[in-house]
Parts: sequence; C-alpha cells; structure tokens
Amino acid sequence: MNCIISELEEPWERDELVEVRTGKAKPVFGLPVQSAIFKSVRYGAVPVDALGCWGDEHVYEFHGGTDKALLQYCSRHYGVWSEELPDSAHLFRVGGFGENLVARRANERNTCIGDIIRIGPDVIAQVSLPRQPCYKLNHRFQEKNLSRFSQEKSRTGWYYRIIKGGSIQAGDELVRLERPNPDWTVARVQHYLYMEKDNFDMMKELAVLDALGSEIRNIFKNRLNKKFENQEQRLVGDSAMAVDMWSEYRLVKKAQETPTVTSFVFMAVQPKQSPEPVPPGTHVRLKLGGRLIRAYSVVHGNRKQLTLGVALDRESTRGGSLYLHENLQEGDIITISNFAATFPLAEKADRHILIAGGIGITGLLASARKLQAMNQDFHLHYVVRSLDELAFEPLIKPLGSNVSIHCKEEGTPFDVSNVLQKVDSNSHIYCCSGERLIKAVSDTAAELGLPKENIHFESFQANSTGDPFTAELVESKKKLEVAAQDSLLDTLRSAGFDIPSTCEAGNCGTCRVGVRSGRVEHRGTGLLENEKDTAMLSCVSRGIGRIQLDL
Repeated sequence: MNCIISELEEPWERDELVEVRTGKAKPVFGLPVQSAIFKSVRYGAVPVDALGCWGDEHVYEFHGGTDKALLQYCSRHYGVWSEELPDSAHLFRVGGFGENLVARRANERNTCIGDIIRIGPDVIAQVSLPRQPCYKLNHRFQEKNLSRFSQEKSRTGWYYRIIKGGSIQAGDELVRLERPNPDWTVARVQHYLYMEKDNFDMMKELAVLDALGSEIRNIFKNRLNKKFENQEQRLVGDSAMAVDMWSEYRLVKKAQETPTVTSFVFMAVQPKQSPEPVPPGTHVRLKLGGRLIRAYSVVHGNRKQLTLGVALDRESTRGGSLYLHENLQEGDIITISNFAATFPLAEKADRHILIAGGIGITGLLASARKLQAMNQDFHLHYVVRSLDELAFEPLIKPLGSNVSIHCKEEGTPFDVSNVLQKVDSNSHIYCCSGERLIKAVSDTAAELGLPKENIHFESFQANSTGDPFTAELVESKKKLEVAAQDSLLDTLRSAGFDIPSTCEAGNCGTCRVGVRSGRVEHRGTGLLENEKDTAMLSCVSRGIGRIQLDL
C-alpha cells in the first residue's frame, strides 16, 4: 500500500481525459431522496460552462454551483478499493463515485487547491474544493463506512470552478498551467478538515486561502470561532438513510389469504430499536437459499415485525413465490434486507388516487393506511377478477368509503377513463398492477393530457425471460451465457457478482449495469431515456445477441 501511495504522490503536468460523464437526478437505492450519482459516459464534445457539463444535474443547490462545476476522480483508486473491500469489489468500477472527469494520474496527493488546468483546447478550470463524501456512497458500494473511509484515505475526488468555458471530450489532454499553492494538496487540506481539526495555526492559513472554495473556508473560519460542524449526518445520514443491509427474521405466521395469495409474518431474531411503521411503497429483499434473492412489497409492520403478501405463480421461472409457498415453514429463519422505499407518495399532492390490480394491493396498502392516518384526500381502487381474490380484507375494511372494489364478475368493472377524468392537475395517481392495467392507465392518462410527473407505476410482473444472449464483462474479462429462462441479474449473481437490487421488477433502477456496446431490449421504468444508450436494468432487460458490460 505504501508503494501505491508513493506512486500517487508523483507529480503530474499532463494527463489524459479518459471519460466524460453526466447524470440526471432520480430516486436511488430505495431511499426517500434523489441523486445524480449514476452518471453515464458521454461520447463526442460536451459543452461546459460555469455550472459544469451541459446535461449534468444536481439535486441540492450545495451539491452544485460555480465552485463545484466539475468533479474529477482518479481511476487508479478503484483497484485499491477492490483489494481493501473485496465484498464490494464488483461495484468499484470507473464512474462509481459520480465523477464527471475520469483520468489516471492526477489524484488528491499530487493535485493542489488553486491549480489551473486546461482541459482540451478550450476549457480552463481551477481546483476549488475537496469533495466531502456523503452517505450515498455507502449505499452505492454497499459498505456502511465507505464515505468515512474515503475521506480518511483522501480518495474522495475534487471539484473545479470554470474560468473559461468551451467543450471537452474523451481523449482530451489535461495540462496543468499554474500552481499558485504548491503546499496545499487536496489531501493535505483534507487532513486538517477531517483529522487535525484542532490545529488552529493551519486553520488561520486555510481560512484565507483565496482559491479554496467558500464552503470549506467557512468551516475553518467557524472553527476559529469555536463553532464545530457535525459531520456524522453527512457521513451516515439519519435512521432512514443509514446502510443496514441484512438481518435475520423468523417466520411466525403463514396464512392463506386467497386461493393463490399467502401472507407471511416475519419477526426479527434480534429486534432493533425505532420500530417506526413501514414507509409507503416499501420493498424488502429475501434470501431464499443459494443465490435466489427476491423482492416483495411490505404490506404493513415495522423493523421488528413485518407482513408480506405473495401470489403463487407456478409458471414463473424466477422461483421465489414457489419457494415461499412450498418450502418456507413457520419457525424457519431467513435473511431479509433493510426497508427500501421505492414507490413513495408525492408529498405535495392535494389528492392521491391509488389503483391496485390483484396482488398489487400489497404495494399500496401501506400508502392508503398512511394517508388515512394523516387525514389526506385519497381513494383506493382495488381491481380483482373475482371476490375470491380479495386479500388482506381486515386491513382494507378500516379504510371505509375511501376504497372501491372493482370486480367484473360482480358487475362492477374498473372504468379507467371515468376515474381519471375526475383528476385535477395536482392529483397524483399510483398504479401497482400487471402490465395490462398499467398500460390502460398510462394510455388513458396520455389521452387526457395528465402531467407525466403525476403518474407513478410499479409492476409486480417481472418478465425477464426471452432469447438467450451473451454478456461479455469487459473489466473482468469474462463471458457469460444468459439462458432464455434466466435474467441477467441471476446469471451475474451465479457468476459471483453480488449486483445490488431492490424491486427486481424494473421499477427502481438499483440493479443497473453499464453497457459498453451491443443492442439491448429495455424493459421496466427504472432508466431515463437518455440513460439507455449506456446502461440497462439487469433484473428485466435483455441483450440481443452479444453485448459488452462495464463489469
């Protein structure tokens, strides 16, 4: 390791821009927040102005701005991380830290605050700030202390402000033009920012270092005035954001709800504190033996005790429902993931319309109960083929007049158009169902001109089968054959890649993998249109013929 550090300290004057990356803000990791940490490779010239690359987004104002126009990260760090944290080695690949600029030589130990860099023929940038890592890195790499490790080891990346705009692209040369502060490498600033936090002589010098961005200078100024910041919130988040991936649960009750739906009540083997009710739209993942991992909606409960509802699908090749119905017995212990809120309610909506088709009721019951407890305006439409299919009636009955049961056999079919025609511009619609009902709601909403951002879908049908294809893993130098009945996600897991996932139905985007080349049959809603050229959802999408993946 000392050899690696020594190599990283070697000075640089020229480097090559290997990749340019940008990303759009969207929900990630099943958290109740958005992020643009998933950035896709940009090909060709990318315009850059005072706020950074065109097409790159920031969720919070303090994540962007002129002092944080571009983020650079040293690609050599990924190999070191993989050796230090082998359980997450498959996740440590270029782009993982959400960087805009990928290069090999420049790093925190040989780059100084105030360095002026020319990128390509046009852009002039100045190193402004060390990146302060946050808890989202813990989720990105499935390591609860990754954000802390990265700042302690000075492998965070750094920001630039733009002095002169223009365009940049992969292959451009990075040239250091000036170094006004040779004593202040990014790593040295971080040492006093995170380690020697009581060295006031250094604080005085850093508080007036002009090239250092105001965010960090203000931290040092506050410390000189005996005002110390709390870094824990940034590093680990609150209880809803912390990484707590898996816990053991015992099946304490297994009951038949309908001829095909069974409810499963699990109790934590070692109950944890803060048993708040399940957030609306929450999934958990279950390890069901070997590498079989499946995700299910939480009907109700908390971290101590939770209830799932699972429909038996004997024709499915995925195997999860069959295992739960036929193999799992009361008293058995299995491993269950932390809560992941992948289908949350829109907080600012005036009215909520919930549409559940069949087993889709499991994805909306917690939302309905939450809305009723908050005295919010809502209505739940529960669509079934026969009254025998009604599940969780004891939980539905207290919702009273806020529920409508639609059953074609009983002469009360669901009229999509009639329901959506009564929706105003600040009503939000949530549909958890199979593809047919989702399509009907989507098409009708489009015909009525309802705002797309007010329509939310979650499918419980994960059609991941199709023609077989070959996936070449570029970085691992492996070739995998994905059989017709297998998903890419399951094939990768069988090969030893613990790809993160949450919903496993193409909704959340957690299981995305980078695509280097080849054609992809995209399924699910977890990717934006402009992301589909460079990424795919491994749980449901399929390659066509032969594809290359950034794994």
